Amino acid sequence: MKILVIIPSRFAGCGFYRQYQPYNHLAKNYDVKVEFANVVPDVLDFDIVIFHKAYFNLQDVKRVRSLGIPVVVDFDDHWIVNKGHTMYKEYTTQGTSAKLHKLLLNADYVTCTTDELADEIYKYNQNVVVLPNAVDTGYDGWNVEREQEDVGTVFGYLGGPCHTRDVALLRGVPEATHAHFRLFGYNGSDIYKHYAKILSGGNPSGNFSLFKGADIWTYPQFYNLMDVSLVPLEDNRFNAMKSELKMIEAGAFSKAVIVSKVKPYTNILRHGKNCLAAESKADWINYIKTLDRNPDIVESLGAQLKEDTKSYDIAVVNSDRYNFLQDVQQKHHQDSSHQHSGLVNV
Repeated sequence: MKILVIIPSRFAGCGFYRQYQPYNHLAKNYDVKVEFANVVPDVLDFDIVIFHKAYFNLQDVKRVRSLGIPVVVDFDDHWIVNKGHTMYKEYTTQGTSAKLHKLLLNADYVTCTTDELADEIYKYNQNVVVLPNAVDTGYDGWNVEREQEDVGTVFGYLGGPCHTRDVALLRGVPEATHAHFRLFGYNGSDIYKHYAKILSGGNPSGNFSLFKGADIWTYPQFYNLMDVSLVPLEDNRFNAMKSELKMIEAGAFSKAVIVSKVKPYTNILRHGKNCLAAESKADWINYIKTLDRNPDIVESLGAQLKEDTKSYDIAVVNSDRYNFLQDVQQKHHQDSSHQHSGLVNV
């Protein structure tokens, strides 16, 4: 089987987790040849072409299909963002949501991250398959031991630049807990300065530290610099269609998590067993204080989360991915045979 993966950037989170990592693993472990490109080449000799939803050139998608090559498009979140989202203005002015909707309608098959997102996609394309986000703990970024630190329990936040309203859920929490907080991925932008102001409690010289950004290959090592991962998420329709990646990553490192009790995390979370699930600012304060005083609970929650996220290992998910691609190839060959038979009979 020969697969072409159109990947806008293998260094961005979506390109890495949804395309580069899974298909690189697939090529190493299955009878599959994979090529990566950021544009569709003029000559196409492939059984399947995979697009990420960030690829908007519908003419290329249609050209691939016109050649009889099945097109699979991957969606890792909803195509309509809520008004409070950082990218709402861009999506509105550039017509991004409409373009993504057309891409959805023009795909032969769609893959996505969760059942909730699949239910939405199914309304417009019934050939949808859930392939969850997964982690490949076999590459070096996941295999760094934490250096011993005598700083007590460390509460860390690791997130991208689209989470201003999510991080805002923690406003006032550091001041009320006096715990040790760390911000990872800092790049000096206004957004990360905003994050830092909230997580430092307005006192950067206090019990707070920040770490500059790392590339996609090495950023998982940040989990080795925290004991508890903070995963705040605002409850809205767009966020509900996102994936459980932050809990999956933390589970791979056996890290405890305090997480907002909202979808998509309700797919994994078990309050008091594999995480602590917050529904209010009072919960965030109480749970941080609890874990700060009880390192044994921190360890127990992390161990259980690791157990509960084993099904999100790349080897497990890629078994389903390979079976799906085989089905696509087989169906395409059957359809081609029927068309050819019809021509002969004429």
